Amino acid sequence: MKHLMFLSLLVLLSGCAANLQFTDRQTGVTYTGQTGATVGSSGELHANIAGEHYAGQWIYTPSGGGYTIGSMNSSAVGPAGYSSSYGTVSGFTTSASGNGLMTMHGDSGSYLRCVFNFNSFSNTGIGECQRNDGKLFDVTIKR
Repeated sequence: MKHLMFLSLLVLLSGCAANLQFTDRQTGVTYTGQTGATVGSSGELHANIAGEHYAGQWIYTPSGGGYTIGSMNSSAVGPAGYSSSYGTVSGFTTSASGNGLMTMHGDSGSYLRCVFNFNSFSNTGIGECQRNDGKLFDVTIKR
C-alpha cells in the first residue's frame, strides 16, 4: 500500500508546472519563466527576460540513468520439516534523466534557444540559452 501511495504521488507531481530561472552570463541578472503542465514529453512555456515577454515550446527526451519502483512479498508456511513458499515481485523502471530543448519567440521579434539536461527523480535541470543577438543565459529548472 505504501508503494502505491508513493507511485500516486510521483504521478501527481509529474503534472506540475516547472519554474525557470534565466541568468544573464555577463551581468548576473536573473529573469523568470514557467512551463505549463509537464505531463508528457513536450509543452508550452513563457518567460519575461529583460523586459520582453517570450513564449514557446519545450521538448524532453529521457535517455538513461533510470530507477526502479517496486515491491516484493514472500511467505513460508508449513508443518515442521515441510515448507512451501511463494513470492511476488512487481515494479517498473523509468529513466531518471534526459536532454531537452526550449525555443521561444519574444514579443519584439527576438528568438531564444535553450538546451538542457533534466533529472526527473530530483525534479531539477540545468542548461544554457542563446538569444539571436548572441547574448548567453544559464537556465535552471525546478519542478
